[in-house]
Amino acid sequence: MRFRKYIGFAMVAAVLLTGCGSAGDTGGSPEHSAGAGTEAGASDSPRASTVAVPVDKAEAERVARRFLDAANAGDAKGVEAAFAENARFDSVGRVYPSRADIMNRFLIPEVLDVGGRYKAIGSRWDGDRYVVRYDFKTSGGGGESFSYAFLIQDGLIRDVAGRY
Repeated sequence: MRFRKYIGFAMVAAVLLTGCGSAGDTGGSPEHSAGAGTEAGASDSPRASTVAVPVDKAEAERVARRFLDAANAGDAKGVEAAFAENARFDSVGRVYPSRADIMNRFLIPEVLDVGGRYKAIGSRWDGDRYVVRYDFKTSGGGGESFSYAFLIQDGLIRDVAGRY
């Protein structure tokens, strides 16, 4: 009889523990969850759209272009305006959880202040993400190639997975 009692408690505990979270739970808002496949190495992006929001591909491409043009012009206000206030940017594991962090800790010091220039060298769609490959150069001669997988909704960048 005692054995059955412990089995019952164990089963209740197991049900409660598995019902409280999941491997994909990132603690973010309900419209975001794990598993946004973008390109090789970017499938670990912590957030992707799970809400059935139709993607306006033409608008998303325009927003990504607006970001590129503002960044290349050194226009911090224009770059900032491309992002939602609660946007998130994952730059190969360095996660910036808000527009202010994206600007102040990443884009201003590492792109705008160094005279960075993006050159789009290719793009494609991966689900609801617009993936753009860039060659990037600084005014000091540094450079690298990488991609940004943009999640763009309602005319704003909501999430970016940067892969170098």
